[in-house]
Amino acid sequence: MSQKSTDPRIERTLQQIRGAFLALLETQSFDRITVSAVSVRAGINRATFYRHYTDIYDLAQQITDGIDPIALLQQEDEADLFAGVKALFDHAAEYAVFYRAMMQPGGIPGFRARMEEMVAAQLTALLPSFGFVVDQTAMPTSLVVRYVAAAQVSFVQWWLENDMPFSAETAASYLIQLHADGAWRTLGLKHAGDT
Repeated sequence: MSQKSTDPRIERTLQQIRGAFLALLETQSFDRITVSAVSVRAGINRATFYRHYTDIYDLAQQITDGIDPIALLQQEDEADLFAGVKALFDHAAEYAVFYRAMMQPGGIPGFRARMEEMVAAQLTALLPSFGFVVDQTAMPTSLVVRYVAAAQVSFVQWWLENDMPFSAETAASYLIQLHADGAWRTLGLKHAGDT
């Protein structure tokens, strides 16, 4: 429902609402947060909230929609790929409270699955730009993409749950290494066919 605006008052109100919502997520589960509680915390009335969002789910969805940094992954060279992955971690760090809360059992039902679907859709769209020909592999492409998407979301969740023990830059490096080398090779394990 909220629209981009250049009016600083509207932007300030949106920041207050989002800030109040994120602050409430630190102390209670998503399903316990009400429009009234967000409004009081933000110092606005309910009518102002409803001018920008239809309900708490809409507010959460609009924060989720801020995942657009994934679109940076559309760059073709490795340096830009790194920048895109780092942007994903920067976004996750900025909204750490939100993502921690949403991925927990008290979060929005199906949130994690929706995140995985979003990442999988982005990856599927990006594969041709990296020279990958869809469905010309030993395994179904959709299986591999789903596996990578689940791993990526799990990595971000682990990073947040462990209080971001290393920088977004290091996290991006590790994730790219895991995708490039695979988990077994990264752990130093060898497959029976490896020499």
